[in-house]
Amino acid sequence: MSGFIVSAPASSANLGSGFDSVGIGIEIRMTARVRVLDPGATSSWTYSGLHAPTHDGVRGCVEAGIVRIAPAAPALAVELQNDIPLGAGLGSSAAAFAIGVAIGARLVEGPPDDDLLAHAVAELEGHPDNALAAWYGGSIVAALGDDGLIALRFPPLDAIPVVVVPEIVLPTSDARALLPRAYKRADAVHNIQRAAVLGAAIASGRLDVLRATARDRIHQPYRANAIPGLRAILALDDADIVAVMLSGAGPAVLALARRDGARIGALIAETFARAGVRSQVLIPSLARQGIAVRLGEAA
Repeated sequence: MSGFIVSAPASSANLGSGFDSVGIGIEIRMTARVRVLDPGATSSWTYSGLHAPTHDGVRGCVEAGIVRIAPAAPALAVELQNDIPLGAGLGSSAAAFAIGVAIGARLVEGPPDDDLLAHAVAELEGHPDNALAAWYGGSIVAALGDDGLIALRFPPLDAIPVVVVPEIVLPTSDARALLPRAYKRADAVHNIQRAAVLGAAIASGRLDVLRATARDRIHQPYRANAIPGLRAILALDDADIVAVMLSGAGPAVLALARRDGARIGALIAETFARAGVRSQVLIPSLARQGIAVRLGEAA
């Protein structure tokens, strides 16, 4: 088998009121250059990119995806290039699981169909919004549970994504621990209403209602306690802002802008700075494609 290249985009999930159910693909990529080694060889991994992994956590996600589809996978030479900020709420683990599943599908005869591969990524990641945004790109509305995977994909929204990554550490496990075990009925109803509107807005391309759907009571208020400046950022009111919300479990922030993304990014960065936090502004595009495979290229 000749070498091949697999890539997956970043993602922003938990969008506003769409906790664990709504995500979008972000055109910042993790890429694996893969070559099958001779029998008896030992797998080799190298890391590069703007955010090259410093330990084997990402490798573990990729390998879990591989063996999920190809339990008897051969030894591989993998060059992993990662440009997705790690530990920022931008779906690096979802991208890694998606890459692994896609690699596994290349290593078996008669691989599962695309829906089953997507289901595998969602189960490995545990969060269908991140997982399917990495696998399919575009805008995702999804549910995963005892009744299986239910997912709808829509084209990217007609907005400019502005990602602002603060220089603070908030491990996903810590961010999850900030959430309460139970919620008031009024808060649950508030989110259910806005999440329903959010799904309809994504399906119909209605940007004008997205600001209201970002007003979440399930996760953002609790995580704001660990992210200086977040409350002020979520309250920003600017004519060019469609909506602003926490990306995933944070600490990155995602704004959707009508125009002038650089100015909106600077506004968010300035708000972080007033809270004593430095940050980096990224203005990628929205990902129209999820997992991508190019064949015939040696690693």
